[in-house]
Amino acid sequence: MVWLSHEEEVQDKICHGSKRRQPSTKQTQSKIIIEASIKDTICHGPKKQSTIKLTPSKTVTSVFIEVGNDFHYAPDKFELIIQNHKTGDAIILNQYKDKTLGEIGVVFDEGVRNCLVISALKNQKNMTLVVNDATDDDLLLGASASPTTAELPSSSSDQPPALMSIEYPEYNNPYTVNFQPASDSFNYVGLVNQAMTCYLNSLLQALYMTPEFRNALYNWEFDGQIEAKSIPFQLQRLFLNLQTSTKSAVETTELTRSFGWDLSEAWQQHDIQELCRVMFDALEQKFKDTEQANLINDLYEGKMLDYVKCLECSTEKSREDTFLDIPLPVRPFGSNVAYNSVEEALRAFVQPETLDGNNQYHCEKCNKKCDAHKGLKFMKFPYLLTLHLKRFDFDYSSMHRIKLNDKVVFPEILNLNSFVPTANYVIEHETIEETIVKCDDCSTTDSGSALDDENCQCNEVSSTVNGLDDNCQDDDEGIDMSTGNQHENEKNRREEPKGPYMYELFSIMIHSGSATGGHYYAYIKDFQKNQWLCFNDQTVSRITEDDIRKTYGGGPTRGYYSSVYSSSTNAYMLMYRQIDKERNCQAMSIDEFPLHIKNLLQQMREKEEHDRAARERESDMFKLKVYCWHPIQNVLLDTKLFVFHENHLSEAVAYAHQRFKLEGFALEDCRLVIYNKHQEYIDCSFEGENLKFCDITYNVNIYHVDWFLEIKPPGTEFQVFKSGGVNMKVCLINIETEEVEGPLNFHVNPGETVLEVKHRLAKMFNMDIESLKLIQEMYSNEPHYLEDDHAKMRFDPSCNGYKLYISNALDEDPDKPFIVSKLNKIIDRYVHIVTIYVTFPDTETVSLESLSIPPLDLNQNLDKNEFNSVYRLRTSPQPVSASACETFGDHSNSEDSSLSDSDRTLVGDAPGECLALLSSHSNSPVDQHMASPSDPAEDTYNHDVFRLSSDEMNWDDEVVRPSRLPNYYFKGTILPNGNSESFSDSEQTRMCRVQVDKRMNLAKLKKHLEPFVGVSMEYFKVYRQYPHDIEWSRLADTLGCIKDGDKLAIKLGRVLRKDEYAGKIFHLTPENSESFTFLFEWVIAKGQTVGQVKKEILFAAKKQHMLDIAYKKSRLRLKNWKNPCKVYLDDQKFGDDVTVTNNFEIFLQDLGEGETVTNSNQVCLFVKRWCPSTLTLTPFHEVVLNTSTLDELKKNLSEEFDIPKEYVDVAYLKGSFPCDINILDIQNDLEWNLNTNNTESWPLNIYQDGSVFLYRDCREPMKELTLEEKKEINQRENIRLGKFSTKTHSPRKERALKIYLDTSPGKSDEGCGD
Repeated sequence: MVWLSHEEEVQDKICHGSKRRQPSTKQTQSKIIIEASIKDTICHGPKKQSTIKLTPSKTVTSVFIEVGNDFHYAPDKFELIIQNHKTGDAIILNQYKDKTLGEIGVVFDEGVRNCLVISALKNQKNMTLVVNDATDDDLLLGASASPTTAELPSSSSDQPPALMSIEYPEYNNPYTVNFQPASDSFNYVGLVNQAMTCYLNSLLQALYMTPEFRNALYNWEFDGQIEAKSIPFQLQRLFLNLQTSTKSAVETTELTRSFGWDLSEAWQQHDIQELCRVMFDALEQKFKDTEQANLINDLYEGKMLDYVKCLECSTEKSREDTFLDIPLPVRPFGSNVAYNSVEEALRAFVQPETLDGNNQYHCEKCNKKCDAHKGLKFMKFPYLLTLHLKRFDFDYSSMHRIKLNDKVVFPEILNLNSFVPTANYVIEHETIEETIVKCDDCSTTDSGSALDDENCQCNEVSSTVNGLDDNCQDDDEGIDMSTGNQHENEKNRREEPKGPYMYELFSIMIHSGSATGGHYYAYIKDFQKNQWLCFNDQTVSRITEDDIRKTYGGGPTRGYYSSVYSSSTNAYMLMYRQIDKERNCQAMSIDEFPLHIKNLLQQMREKEEHDRAARERESDMFKLKVYCWHPIQNVLLDTKLFVFHENHLSEAVAYAHQRFKLEGFALEDCRLVIYNKHQEYIDCSFEGENLKFCDITYNVNIYHVDWFLEIKPPGTEFQVFKSGGVNMKVCLINIETEEVEGPLNFHVNPGETVLEVKHRLAKMFNMDIESLKLIQEMYSNEPHYLEDDHAKMRFDPSCNGYKLYISNALDEDPDKPFIVSKLNKIIDRYVHIVTIYVTFPDTETVSLESLSIPPLDLNQNLDKNEFNSVYRLRTSPQPVSASACETFGDHSNSEDSSLSDSDRTLVGDAPGECLALLSSHSNSPVDQHMASPSDPAEDTYNHDVFRLSSDEMNWDDEVVRPSRLPNYYFKGTILPNGNSESFSDSEQTRMCRVQVDKRMNLAKLKKHLEPFVGVSMEYFKVYRQYPHDIEWSRLADTLGCIKDGDKLAIKLGRVLRKDEYAGKIFHLTPENSESFTFLFEWVIAKGQTVGQVKKEILFAAKKQHMLDIAYKKSRLRLKNWKNPCKVYLDDQKFGDDVTVTNNFEIFLQDLGEGETVTNSNQVCLFVKRWCPSTLTLTPFHEVVLNTSTLDELKKNLSEEFDIPKEYVDVAYLKGSFPCDINILDIQNDLEWNLNTNNTESWPLNIYQDGSVFLYRDCREPMKELTLEEKKEINQRENIRLGKFSTKTHSPRKERALKIYLDTSPGKSDEGCGD
């Protein structure tokens, strides 16, 4: 069978649907032909893979000749292995060139897949992993970041070949390649992702698969304290589950609880390297005073020398430091080109930096400042080496976090012997010239040099990947597991290592995603079975060589900004184990467990069995969500009930009756029915006192529906709601007045006759059944008069939208048939009418004045040409005539005394065929003209009321402008305040029921709502009420998207015109405890000058907030997050000189004096003076610089505050404004002598106004403090800075990763963390 490539597989799917290609097998008599795949691992030929036809009688020699011709290799220059993918057996064909394939045992059974692998001969073999070329598609892994297996068969019986492994029984033996996959059972267990804990799962699997760590953890014995808070104990339990559980994945919640984490922590994304450090710190604390006290240091701790060497006298001062991992930059600082390999990054890590210029080193021996080298030297590498590839960076040009997806190759065997000084190395006598580089972003902590001899450049460490054959790399995806020149690397592998620091790769932590988020998973090697596996949360699977190559990184070159959101999959952290025959071991088997671990395992199994039995009992229960309209509270409540399948409905009714506290209502007056919460109607009821849940038959699963506790009035009967029925909307039509009441919900049962429906409707509306006329409207909007009382109601229970109309007559003329009756005409006009509910805000005079909104001028709202937009109080129905239209402008206040205030109705006039209140019985030409929907004179759009010209409105080009729209029906009725209780917004105090034609657009609806709101339509907004209010802003939208019962909310706020932008204004108060306060929302128009806007803002601030700020002593400036930034000059224009967008934020700043910034090229900085003798800071002061240099800053400070320039020290404060800092940290923790002069260069990177600097007179001495004084000041500063604040933080904010040793985060902040 051929092993399909990705492209072939896609083509095969196109040709044969979803079926996989079956083995290409031909049987002619006794001859069998099988097609096998060929894979080239040498990569010197023109292709990487091909196919070949094999027969049992084919000789091995002919196979070599055919393969050699296909891949351009001499037949005797390569090794050929045939592998059976069903059994895993492999045969080296070179030994059997004189035999046939059938004679040497090649299997030709149907369904067997054979693969030929081309590799180098043993005297030429390069011990590297070689795979097929990766395509660009392989780089684009999704959020799940699962390893790509597109080239592998999908059959569960087929196992991908195991990753080639290294065997080293003796150091002087050559390394061998093992293609044989493990034949034993696949019994690995995954970890359940709690929410965003993939980083935790990946690290835990790596620690579990480290035999030395697992064995040491098993040897630790629990001290008997609180189990839930013991991290090592919970880690033991988790490791035992991973080793013995029969589940596919186990939970980590017990472990995270021992960390002191709550549920919200599971939704926090964290860095896996950060977790590794924090977890090791926590374990060290817990292992104190035990045999495992030095476990972390013994396994993971290395040593390095931090040194400074004078270049004049060669005197060197050093300090020994320890490390648990090595952070390696992916790129040199300031460069766009990445290091080619891990070894190259390591050499850069230890290269020294030169301290010169203003950054010279003060040599005690020379007694002066001298040039010096500062760097790091490795003294000892740990047994378990962790390398952290620093792929996350910050791009100061775009001000975004970015991910560096560059290709960085890492070897399977890492030789670090050249990085550690030899025994005869003498520090004082350096004989060679060191390679010097400027410090990168790890200059003081993560870089340095220990390479003081020629061995730094020897071939024991491969330098780059540039030596790889071009044919093996068609793109930037990793192809070769080794690095550097192949021949040199192979030479190093075959030679006996020259030192103890030879390391074998066993774990690759992979990040898939971008700088804004992603997913972690791990590739880990099982030492015992010699195979590589992918641990991806719940899933554990074998991987191929291709998958490891893809973790190198690489791919298309992207700009910095695109790297913010570009997603890629690459290695983030590497773990190596030292090759040491004496220390290398295998993980404990179950028989080798210590006694306390065996006891713990027994306890866990007993608990698991107990939990399983409890789950079986709970599986007989299910949850019901029950609603109830509480008759006393007059609100819809809900609760959850847990019942057994064998429970009676009456038992659940009693339980719900108790939960809703309905003691004043008889239990027999309550029942449970199936409820449609979305459409708010009862869907099905059940009869029978002894009915059980398990006996209920319904068209859907009763456990997945909502229930309703129905309460009937005493002495009445429950209505029957049969399954399979349908709910219809019922409207009552008054023929005389043409009034339409409703709609109301009405349930029609299956098989119910027209007469039965009439009986129920007559009872509901208190009508005479003899005169009741029933019309049914189907979903096709066609009304049908139901005359046959004995006919059954027709409907489709799967459809909605049925309506019933009832009336006491068809027409005033009883002889008229329904088709030409008045009732049919009313129904025809009512087809497009929907009933919605609108709530209004408080529009009292005080409220409007606070928002600078003028009240509605009704005189201005009327236009003699716009008679159809007039509103009046409805008294009684009258025919519409021309004279009547003319009288609408007088605003008569005459009212029908029978109407209450709450029932008064505002009606918008409609043309001829209007509903009820405004229909005309006249056949005059005037009425005929009014009925014409195409007459442009019918509805003139009042742009004076809009305050906008028609061209300024944001109408879509395809949409008819308002002046061309017909005038549709609108009717609004003010409701009592009690009906607005269902609205959550407490400010909504008034509600209106509106009947409106769905063909009307939003602009006309707002126009009709003006008299209700009391302000012009440009001063209020419409919101659709979903779980959260959503603004409806497109005026050209029709109301077709709304349905009966929908709710709209009106909120005050001016609607934006063209080239207008809405934002917020804040008052900048740097010296207050809150550095700024919100003033109000504001609208800025394009083309306005800053001075004009400032004048208006000052007026509003004085009126609304009593802020009296002089125009000449104030300014506007950009607000970026919490920071005051660019200063706006009064003569600048928004849109031209100043960029303005929606949701802008601007500071209003009170200067107290005149403006000091005169042009936009100047830089305005905040400064404070630090007085170390009194431990105080002066108030903020502004300094304006013409050039962005520290020299000018010092010069200005010197001139203004009378300090000689040479004694002025400045320090840059990072963080959000006002950049508060503990006064005890100012003197020693800040960098007072910055090694730069240009403020726009690193490390300052100041490009705009608002940065904060501290300055001091370096001659001023520091105040001496006692320990008690320091403690008191520190407590006071912590309170001032809010470090002991009890405020709860939003879970959306990124939190520091901490493991709390003894308390939860709510009780104490003490824990292991950064």
